[in-house]
Amino acid sequence: MDRDTVSENKCFTFTWIIENFSYSWQNIGEYISSPTFIVGQMQKTKWRLDLYPKGDEEETKGFISFYLRRVEDCQGPEGLDIHFDLSFLATDDSVLVTTDTQHTSFSKGMYWYADKFVKCDEVLKIRRKNYLPGNVLTARCRMWNIIQEDTEYGHCFARTRIGVQRKLLVWNIEQFSSFQESLYKICSTSAGESLMTCKFFPSSGHNSKTFLFEVCAHDQMLKTVNVRLYLVDCSRNRTEFLNEEFIFTETIRTALFTLNLSKEELMKNKNQYFPNDILQLYCEWDIITGIVLQEIEKTIYGSLLSIQDWNLTSDGFKSKIRLDSKHVLKENLETLYKENVLCDTKLKTKTGSFPAHKSILSARSPVFQKMFTNDMREKNSECVEIEDLDDDTVQRLLLYIYTATLPDLLWDSACNLYAAADKYEILSLKSDCSSFLKDNLSSDNALDLLILSDMHHDEDLKSSTEKFILNRRGIFKTKEWKLLMKTNLQLAADLMYQTLEE
Repeated sequence: MDRDTVSENKCFTFTWIIENFSYSWQNIGEYISSPTFIVGQMQKTKWRLDLYPKGDEEETKGFISFYLRRVEDCQGPEGLDIHFDLSFLATDDSVLVTTDTQHTSFSKGMYWYADKFVKCDEVLKIRRKNYLPGNVLTARCRMWNIIQEDTEYGHCFARTRIGVQRKLLVWNIEQFSSFQESLYKICSTSAGESLMTCKFFPSSGHNSKTFLFEVCAHDQMLKTVNVRLYLVDCSRNRTEFLNEEFIFTETIRTALFTLNLSKEELMKNKNQYFPNDILQLYCEWDIITGIVLQEIEKTIYGSLLSIQDWNLTSDGFKSKIRLDSKHVLKENLETLYKENVLCDTKLKTKTGSFPAHKSILSARSPVFQKMFTNDMREKNSECVEIEDLDDDTVQRLLLYIYTATLPDLLWDSACNLYAAADKYEILSLKSDCSSFLKDNLSSDNALDLLILSDMHHDEDLKSSTEKFILNRRGIFKTKEWKLLMKTNLQLAADLMYQTLEE
């Protein structure tokens, strides 16, 4: 039976969606398994797919290996003759790479494999947009019964999701000229439990010329970390000096990196990098916590269902098509903003002017909508005066309005954006800024955030800040606390009253 004849016959199709595939942590010889699936028209035999993201052995390093396995614990005859093929698909169901149609007799527990199915770089780099739209890989297996022609189509859809937590933080190294080490604990966003501890320290005492960066995993679910560290100067410019990935194992739970950062060079440029003897680092983390979802989404018999059909009929599935469409929409709106196409208003600060579109501002902010629809001067004016915001904040505000992104966010810019979001009632931006501020609380900035949250009547943010301060009683001995008691006595008194209740 040739390939064309096989393809025309009715078959069983298993489509497997793997979300966040590029974060696969498996080493050579380690694999990701699909949910097991049962093929009813093949005597209820049980199967699964396995992918080796870095190859199934040393000889296949640099390739993705693709396996079809008949599960040992299953029904059906001891041996089953089938035709099958294995493929990776694009979002429109087109085949990106495939095996030839194979003919094999599968006994229980037997497998067939393509050990050099496709090069890793082809999927992850060269044609990433085709293979991984939205960082989602679609794998497919089609199966035909050789003994008897299938009487109906069958299609099973499954999904696996690799869990990824993304963290951004500003790390202030106090008394940098003489410090011995600085620690930072990173907690889970969902559970609030400690994921890992980071340590920044000189390689051999405070006179060392280089620095070390250590990551110690606490959570046993932690598989991999991708970390990028930047040095921030007094002008808020960033210089990258670490970009690494580390895969944890059951026995190796600590990673140590030697940093391309010279203390001698920093001391020569002290006024640029730490004029107040505080060195500031900006850190970006991708924290991979393993498989967080593994399920069969839908099984349908009697019709041949495409991925697009499934996306339209499956409420629970977060479709790749929609993910890709959102990405395209974001890019289009970003282009509209950056190229100033058909702008009909401007946001004017004391020192700058920023073109925008009334319709988009109105859609994103109830305050802007009132300005442009009610009898207010902005309705017929070509500009909106915003003299209480600086240029950087207005630029970040507009970029968020058009794209819902917050690139290169630091503490001060997050505080300013938080205030702007509250003023213009952009609740999603206010929430995003609040989350960033909570994640980057420190003893140095907690009192400032307490004042900010109180000023904007944000009880959730205020409560989180108060708990942080109460767990660090040393703050009550600082000059900043004494200043707070002078300038905002009621706020200080409320916090001190809570210490008495404990």
